[in-house]
Amino acid sequence: MTEEIGEATADLLKEMVEEIRTLRQRIDHLESNNTKLAKAVDDPETLMKRHGWLRAVTPMADETYDPLNRSGNDGKTFGFNQDIISKSRDDELHEWRQMEDAMPASSSPSATTYR
Repeated sequence: MTEEIGEATADLLKEMVEEIRTLRQRIDHLESNNTKLAKAVDDPETLMKRHGWLRAVTPMADETYDPLNRSGNDGKTFGFNQDIISKSRDDELHEWRQMEDAMPASSSPSATTYR
């Protein structure tokens, strides 16, 4: 009977050792993944490059041209001017009608590119 108890404890110990080994492997794998993620958080640019993203730099707001910039007091500043709006609404509609009339008829072969 003591031999049966000894064999049972030996089998139990073997199973526990195998379980501990698999847990250690899983922990090692998780730790390696954790270090990769920590590096990605520290430097997201390399992670994005690895996945095919490209880096794009946008200009600062002061460097861009804003046509509705009304803060400039200088006459050379490209700000909002009333001189820009010189055509009346009727003139614009008339130009649009002329452009529509100049378009080819729907029966012509070039009409497929326009309509």
